[in-house]
Amino acid sequence: MEPLRSFVFTLGFHEDFAIRRLASKAARRGEPILVLTAKPAVGAVQKAFNSLREFCLRVGLDEPRLAELDLSDGARALVEARALIGQLPGLIVADVSGGSRVVVVVAILALLALGREYELYVASETGAGFELHVPAGVSRALSRLSEEKRAILAELSRSPGATAEELAKRLGRAQKTVRNHLAELKKAGLVAARGGGGFELTSWGRAIAGAPASGREGS
Repeated sequence: MEPLRSFVFTLGFHEDFAIRRLASKAARRGEPILVLTAKPAVGAVQKAFNSLREFCLRVGLDEPRLAELDLSDGARALVEARALIGQLPGLIVADVSGGSRVVVVVAILALLALGREYELYVASETGAGFELHVPAGVSRALSRLSEEKRAILAELSRSPGATAEELAKRLGRAQKTVRNHLAELKKAGLVAARGGGGFELTSWGRAIAGAPASGREGS
């Protein structure tokens, strides 16, 4: 049985991006859909939400919930968004491609403040141009990244291809401990195995470690 997910969208005048995301993720009935927008929701936003609602009902998804955030008090809006998202079950799939920049920032801060595992998408509402995708493994790693794991990432940024044995010696840790950390970092998508038993940072691992981009594709 597929694990339960919840969907979070920030909504402006266009709903197409949300429909595309629900379709691309094969959303199922029973998976909550939360829509965040600025208060009060103007006519164009209401129209976009109604179109999204009609789509969901037509294809058998749960009816989405529209939550209007009072942006006159940023801290209060963050508390409200955090509470709303915190009630959602399972993995959070968030697409913040729509809505005002303030709502987008509040939604992202709420996700970070919760410390929950989430999958994040950011693109244009029309779907044109580039899309930023933060995988669930990266969000999980960020919320649980210990100093030892950060030290491993930093060492790999200085010495790509280092083995677990070499890393253990340089960091003064037990080889078994380093191997366990590497397994978790690999699962999170932050490191990848290299020939000869070595390891290297992926593009997300380099980003978190603050290392220069390698220029390699698909890392």
